Amino acid sequence: MKQKTPEQELELLREGLLHERAIWEHINENGCNDPFWTDGCNMNLTRNHILSYRNEIANCCEEHNLPLPEEYFLKVPPEVDDDYMANFNQKARVDRLKQQGDTLSRKKKKFIDDGQMEFC
Repeated sequence: MKQKTPEQELELLREGLLHERAIWEHINENGCNDPFWTDGCNMNLTRNHILSYRNEIANCCEEHNLPLPEEYFLKVPPEVDDDYMANFNQKARVDRLKQQGDTLSRKKKKFIDDGQMEFC
């Protein structure tokens, strides 16, 4: 198997970070279908994936003396309440989560991605 160049590795990490951001935004707007975990738990997990990708990008760039890509500086979505649910229309799922003892919340976390970059 042919080994990836540092640039190819960095490109994969950039794509992964953008993909995870899209997942976070989708869950925030529409909810997800996880039968056992709330949307908030899934959003926080996805946020952790974003932070992990950022860390891997920084390590890759440092190791191979590459500049940090623009995606590294995109805003990181905020943590949300673990009990947050974006969509209460999924009756079976909502009922199952309530039976597990979850106190579900609809308090939406605003994340304005205004295109401004953040310096870390």
